[in-house]
Amino acid sequence: METYKDYLIILTPSMAITDKVKKYKEAAHRLIGDFDGYHSKPCISLKALHRQKPFFTSPQFVKLEKELSLIEPFTLQLNGFATFLPTDFTTIYAAIRSTPQMEDWLKRLRHCLNEKKSVPHITIARQVPNDKAKKLWSKFKDRPWDDAFEVRYMTILERNTYGYDKTWQVFRQIPFRGKAEWYVPEEKKKDIVKQENKDQMSLF
Repeated sequence: METYKDYLIILTPSMAITDKVKKYKEAAHRLIGDFDGYHSKPCISLKALHRQKPFFTSPQFVKLEKELSLIEPFTLQLNGFATFLPTDFTTIYAAIRSTPQMEDWLKRLRHCLNEKKSVPHITIARQVPNDKAKKLWSKFKDRPWDDAFEVRYMTILERNTYGYDKTWQVFRQIPFRGKAEWYVPEEKKKDIVKQENKDQMSLF
């Protein structure tokens, strides 16, 4: 039988941020007991690929590495805690501060991944039943957390689709090698084109 793999593409916070998230998870566990994602490592998930054939994804990852080499490292800022709109369950997460620069940087990452826009976040407690979430959220909603960490690479995790071991392993880490001055926003490109057209017209 041909081997199939699952892949998860993530951004990894600094060790200091990771340690704080673990402490928040432990505090939440003491308050409400076990919950989904308690043992998962802190990260910002960007894309999941399920049941993939490695010979098919390998050249895609090579192409991705070339594209990401043009993107610069970036500093993400934490901005307290938030929740997704609750259904029968609630997810509590550490929020990433939204700035035009951050949104633009993530937009370029998503373009490389062919992924739609999503809310960047670091999960604290996933899919908690609402009765427990209400008790837990009261401890997080007004708690400040202003911190920052630099993201210097993207990580691709892998695991076997079938089998007993569902542990994620690091498959590849792709560094961001670009420089901020290499990137020209679309709006600025349009302004440059307009100015070039204007200069050309002024010659006659």
